[in-house]
Amino acid sequence: MSIKRETHRRARGRIRVRYGLDGPERTAFTLNVSETGAFIGTNSVYPPGRTIKVELNVEDESVECYAKVIWAKKVPPQLAHLLPCGMGVRFIDPPAEWPSIYEAWSEGKSLR
Repeated sequence: MSIKRETHRRARGRIRVRYGLDGPERTAFTLNVSETGAFIGTNSVYPPGRTIKVELNVEDESVECYAKVIWAKKVPPQLAHLLPCGMGVRFIDPPAEWPSIYEAWSEGKSLR
């Protein structure tokens, strides 16, 4: 059985993210971002399938939407600075201005 993965251009970079179940309870940074989702680097993860509220703070703009946790990896606290940890989220109905904000931010970033 093969897993179908959607591929979207991802820009590596740090965007401050506030997130939580009902609102911005925690703060972290992205490691990479696309128009459809992000990898949030944190050890305070939610389980896959959970819907969370995210607030992306891109320069002078703030974008809020819900996101579904697709995968999550937590590591022991003493290894969090050595091993990658965090969660991959897919945005649910992001605001109409998000694609243009993302495009402006991602110009000059390392795309993969």
